[in-house]
Parts: sequence; C-alpha cells; structure tokens
Amino acid sequence: MKYSLVACIGAAALLTGLPSQAQDKIEWSGFGNIAAGMTTGSDDQLFGYDNDLDFNPETLFALQAKASLSDKLTVTSQLISRGSDDFDLGVEWAYIQYQLTDSASVNIGKLRLPFYMYSDSLDVGYSYHWLRTPQSVYRVAFDNYTGVSVQHNAFVGDFIFNTQIIAGNMNDDIEAGGTEEAKAEMNNLIGFNTSAIYNNLTMRIAYYQTNDTNIQVEDVAIELNGQEQKIGDFFNSLTSAGESQIVSELDVSEDKGTFASVGFMYDNFNWFVGGEYTELEVENSYIPKQRSSYITAGKRFDSWAVHTTVGKTDDEVVDAERFNVSSPVLQAGIDQAVNSFLSEATYTSLGANFNIAPSAVLKFDVTHSDYERTDESDVLVSAAVQFVF
Repeated sequence: MKYSLVACIGAAALLTGLPSQAQDKIEWSGFGNIAAGMTTGSDDQLFGYDNDLDFNPETLFALQAKASLSDKLTVTSQLISRGSDDFDLGVEWAYIQYQLTDSASVNIGKLRLPFYMYSDSLDVGYSYHWLRTPQSVYRVAFDNYTGVSVQHNAFVGDFIFNTQIIAGNMNDDIEAGGTEEAKAEMNNLIGFNTSAIYNNLTMRIAYYQTNDTNIQVEDVAIELNGQEQKIGDFFNSLTSAGESQIVSELDVSEDKGTFASVGFMYDNFNWFVGGEYTELEVENSYIPKQRSSYITAGKRFDSWAVHTTVGKTDDEVVDAERFNVSSPVLQAGIDQAVNSFLSEATYTSLGANFNIAPSAVLKFDVTHSDYERTDESDVLVSAAVQFVF
C-alpha cells in the first residue's frame, strides 16, 4: 500500500496548515515495530520471510497528530513508514471527529475498517500480546476505507456497550495471486460492530456488506496447466470456447460481498484467553468462502509473559458445479485457478514477551504452519521490539 509524497504532504497539511492557535493544541504520538525473522527451512516462506534474516516485512514507524479545533471538533492524521513498502510514507488515517454528545461521536475521512477485535490497534504491536496478529484471521487484503463512522457508548447494568456503524468505499491495490497486485474497490460498504464489556470479559460481533465489489485480476499471472498465464488471457480462452458464463461466474465485478465475525477476550491481568471467528464471502466469483479462526491463551509474570495461539483457515468453494465446462483442458485450468485461492492451513505459535521499558516490549515468536492441501509446512522464528511514545 503505497502513497505519493504529495498525498503525505497533503495529510500533514491538514494539521500544519491549521491556525497557530490550533497548532498549539496539537497532540503528537507515535509507535514503532523493529522486527526481524527467518524461516528454518531453505524453501520455507511465511508472512513475507524466507530463509534469509530479514528486517523489512514487519518493521514500521508511525507518527500521529491530533489537533483540537474546538471543544467538539478534532482533526487526526497518521503517517506510517513500512519496511515492506521500502519505507515509503503512507497516509494510514486522516479524518475529522465531531463529538455529538458525551457518548456519541462521528468520524469522517480515511478510517480503519473495523473488521476485527484489534483493527484499531492493528499496527500498534505494543498494544497486544502477539508479535503479530493471528494471520489465520487477520488476512483480508485491505485495512482502511474512506467514509463515515458513528460510535456510541452505553452503560446497561454492569455492561458497557460500544457500537460503531460505518458507511463508505474502499479503493486500493491489493495482493492477488500470491505476490501480484490488483486494483480493487468496494462501493456502498455498510456495517456495524458491537462490543459488550463485563468485568474482565469482552465480547464482540461485527457484520459488513457491499453490493458492488470489483477486483481487476486480468493482468495477474498464475500457473495454469504447467504454464504461467495471465488470468485475462485464460478468460479470453473460455470466451472463445463459448464458456462466457463461466467467466461471469469467476470474475469479481459488481458482486455482493459480506464479512461477519465474532470474538471474545477474557483478561484478568494475570492470565488471558480469547478467540475470533470470521467468514468472508464474495458471491458469484472465484473467491472461496473464507472461514478463519484462532484461539489464544497466555500467562503474565511480573515483567514478562508467555502465550500460545492456534489459528486455522478452512476455505470452501461455494457451488463448485457452476464452474463445470465440457473441455477437460479448460476444466483443469479452472480447477487450478479456483483452488489456488483456497487456504486450508493450521498455524501454531509460541511467544514470550519481556517489558524492557515502561513503553517498550521485546517479543519472541516461533510459528509453525501446516498446509493441508499441499502437505507442506513452514517454521518462522522472529523477534521484535515494539514501542509507543
């Protein structure tokens, strides 16, 4: 996810261009993640790492500024420089917030898409116990949208309810077919999430949908029938063979997409246990129904902690018979294309954290992945210093 320098300057100008009285009220904060890792096998690859020690996949630095324009109106901008993007600056957040009441507010601008329990702090590794959020669940290829969100907090008995309703659009380049990028957009995106907090227990549900999902994969190359081929050329082959209806079933064009999730976390500051389950579906497309889950638990000891997490992906091709064609060669290509986007994997990780400063933590993680479809596995060893300021 890269942005031009002009865009970054524009976001910074939201704050630095404010009147001097407002600039005096700017609150600056930041966070960072210096991470390194390598896989243990010469052919292993996991989460952007391979068998060579690498600092780039998960290292990042971020600076956030928040300016108060009045008692009720604020402007927030967050810039991030990621190693995975050659440390190009990116505008992660840029929005204004208006406090409607003591318990309700509205945000407008570029915002974090609140799919998960840890969406708001997705890049702030210091805020959660993992070195990285469980990739079995946190795998949707985009994190932000442009639009509006309304948040409301309420006390009901011994419960605290936090509800967020969003509406907007997403337009970005996403990873498709392994490492290649494709242009994607979601229009008319709406949804909500609600968290209920009772003592040390947090429970959360979320649901989002769009009636206009589009992903341009025609220029993405994948291996079909032993040869690398652009998906667009394969679509042309299907159309020439009189199978244009299959192209319509495969491509992502003005399709309905839905995302649903449930999660919980119990944390008594001594030990903790939690989990999330998500389902993503894009109707009438090559994208399989993505079913993802994890469960995690850990124990804290003074300035350090240990934890373990087991995550699983269990994707499913919905109505596979809609992809049937008469040509065995084309059928083999369709099956290969559809199956290349299936994920059936189990991730098991062990981690240890050491608080090395009031606002910095040193983390170690070993993650083992098993891929059921290929009967292959990878092991990743990684460490990170994560901090806030």
